[in-house]
Amino acid sequence: MSKSQEYLEYLFSDKLIFEEEILGVKCDEDRKEVMTLICEDICNDELLASNLNFLKINSIDDLNFDEVPISFVQLLLAELLSFLKENQYTKSEIDAVKKNKRYLKFLYELAQTYMRRFSTLFYKTVVNTFFDLLSVADRADRLSPVVMEVINGSEHRKSLLDQEGSGQILYKGEQAWMRVKQAREDKNRQVQVYQVEITKLVRRVDELKLQISAIVAARALSMNDAEHITAKLLLDMFTEDDDIQLHTKKTMFSYIPSGELANVLIETAKKASVQSQKPSDREDYRRISEFFIKCKKVNTQKFLDKRLEEYKQELDLKSKRYREQRLRLKSLRDRPLDSFDITLKKVKEAMVYNLQHL
Repeated sequence: MSKSQEYLEYLFSDKLIFEEEILGVKCDEDRKEVMTLICEDICNDELLASNLNFLKINSIDDLNFDEVPISFVQLLLAELLSFLKENQYTKSEIDAVKKNKRYLKFLYELAQTYMRRFSTLFYKTVVNTFFDLLSVADRADRLSPVVMEVINGSEHRKSLLDQEGSGQILYKGEQAWMRVKQAREDKNRQVQVYQVEITKLVRRVDELKLQISAIVAARALSMNDAEHITAKLLLDMFTEDDDIQLHTKKTMFSYIPSGELANVLIETAKKASVQSQKPSDREDYRRISEFFIKCKKVNTQKFLDKRLEEYKQELDLKSKRYREQRLRLKSLRDRPLDSFDITLKKVKEAMVYNLQHL
């Protein structure tokens, strides 16, 4: 038996091994994530959508989930074959896997296990497409006839909003549409709050990185670099506000340490101020010399060490906060609309129950 065949036998010897090797599953949370992704693929499948996606069906009478288990197996098989191709299995070896009845039976049993344990996730995904259908209408009086069938039932099926022994959740399309509209607006408001804070954090993180690199670069400057620091360069740095490169250089020069180089910059600006023909340039050079006089007083070794440490500490905190807020934003965006409205939550519960018992 070849090594490739030995590995296949190993994969199909135990479902836990297959899950970990092919699906990256190590716990139930991973299984739920895999199930959610598979459910979304199935609901958007071109061939299946017309029987289980509310955006695609013409009537609730079209709802049919008979093909879901087979589609589940096909997705698992596709994942396996992709893995085998990445690991350089030959075409004949891959074709043999596709024809192996024992392997296919294994995949079918694994799919059945997932459907038994996590079928609710599948039906919740289907119901989410109903909320999407409600969102398509820009006004309550433009709702799809399918929405009205969900609420009122069709010739062959009862309302999907009927609760066993508790009546219906909603009776009017306008109510369902308004609930979804309000939930979506609430979600968007919360998303915007995160986006604003994340934007501020990105700006501050970029600024801190600039300040840190500027201090490090300024410390590395030597008297030999003074030959390339012309009066014109100083003037451009302090007057061309829209040039990013000049802004970066100005930031670096603002951390020139106290010492001989600072004296050279002061004298360069003073000399240019005296020699300039334009009054505006003379005034700019005067301000530049005052700027470096202040730097000479402030930028002691102790001050720069302290400022660098402060920036590094703040960068760590802001970077951590940025990562946390990005994760929270992603989690918020992934949350379904029914998590923002109690009535929609009850609608989903009723629909999931009724879909499971079609």
